[in-house]
Amino acid sequence: MADTSQEAFHCPSCGVLASFAPDAERVCSNCGYELGKPVAITPRMASHGVASSKGGMVQRNVGTRRNAGERIAAAVPAVTTMDEARAERKTDSRLSTDEVVSDDGQRKVLRRHKKRKRSSSWPLVHLGGWSILLMLVVIFVKFRKADERSGLDGKESERRVMMQEEMEEFLAIRLPLVHATLLQYLNESDWAARAQFVCNSAEVAPKMSRYYTRNRMWKMPAGSSLNVVKANVVRHSGDRPVMEVLFRVNSDPVKDEEGNLLAEQPAPYSREVTFMLDGQQWKIDWEALVQYSPGSWSRFQSGSEEGDLSGEFRLFVRRTTVRLQSGRPVWTVKFYQPREDLSEMWQQSPLPVVVDRDSESGRRLSEILERDSRQWEPGESSLWRDDPEDLRRVRVRLSWKTGEGNQRILKVDKVLAGNWLMSGYEEPFSDQVPVEKDVGAESKETLERSAEGGS
Repeated sequence: MADTSQEAFHCPSCGVLASFAPDAERVCSNCGYELGKPVAITPRMASHGVASSKGGMVQRNVGTRRNAGERIAAAVPAVTTMDEARAERKTDSRLSTDEVVSDDGQRKVLRRHKKRKRSSSWPLVHLGGWSILLMLVVIFVKFRKADERSGLDGKESERRVMMQEEMEEFLAIRLPLVHATLLQYLNESDWAARAQFVCNSAEVAPKMSRYYTRNRMWKMPAGSSLNVVKANVVRHSGDRPVMEVLFRVNSDPVKDEEGNLLAEQPAPYSREVTFMLDGQQWKIDWEALVQYSPGSWSRFQSGSEEGDLSGEFRLFVRRTTVRLQSGRPVWTVKFYQPREDLSEMWQQSPLPVVVDRDSESGRRLSEILERDSRQWEPGESSLWRDDPEDLRRVRVRLSWKTGEGNQRILKVDKVLAGNWLMSGYEEPFSDQVPVEKDVGAESKETLERSAEGGS
């Protein structure tokens, strides 16, 4: 029977476990390392003593080693080309691994996990997310407010339409009544007979008597027609509505004795008439009809009478300049008597009157002069919207005062109303102190408007 004993060695160079026959050449098949001569190995038995450190023998116990059949033969290195090496290097770069060889020759491949690198752009992404969220919230709030505003505007528009429809129904029933009242008034030839168609006639009749001693009555030419141009309802209070009606008087063509039309024909003209409930009947506000003033405006403005005089007048007011006086802002205003012919009104030479801007009269004048016809609401007075540019109608109390050196000064005692209606129909004023403005800029702007409108 052939000797099958083998000798097992670990190569000192590469560590591979190899087996050799006792008489075979001991050269590592893996790395080519030449092993030396064999060293005698004596199995450790119970009767044997422990090898001394001074002896020349090395004792190894390989009895517990696996048999030759279970051992793994040495791997033969393979020769690779340059392309294969590059491909292997790329593979290794994509998936980094470590190879571990155990004592029994088994190789274990440990895959090295890639360390996750923390992104430096995360703070920017975080900030961008919050910015987008905040922007969405702002947009949501903005659109919600816009929806609420549009809802309010829609409700406001609906309210205006409803009020306008109610007023049109109101006028459709009552306009024929007041039109007939005015025709009856004009058909009377004297003021006493006309007083029965005037509101509050008991108090107004003496005023009519004094007024017509120096003024002519309104009479329509024969054959002329009276037509309604526009009408409006003023809700002064719940039970005291006022109807404002603008009438136009058109005259028939005038012919000579031969029946030919004259070259000069009477021009049509307009007249404002307001009607108020007096008991159960609609009657005319006579004071508003004639722009009544107890005294003569031309005589009062001249200041020819001596003493401290005062009077109440229905006039147009115009602001001319704004300046500082004794460190306080003041206005310079002028008052004009109403005339049917606008060119005649501008021919007047009114005296300038200084008004403290922050006084009660100054605040009321400011509220009247700064009315914007574009902001008119149904139920408010509308006749003032047709006033000449830069002019506003007022009912005001003026007085003459004697100053230093017997100098006569015209003063505004009180602004009573921003309309020409009879007493008791004054509109409420806010009487709030106006916001401080640049007096120089305001004065310049007022002067520019004055230059454009003419004095």
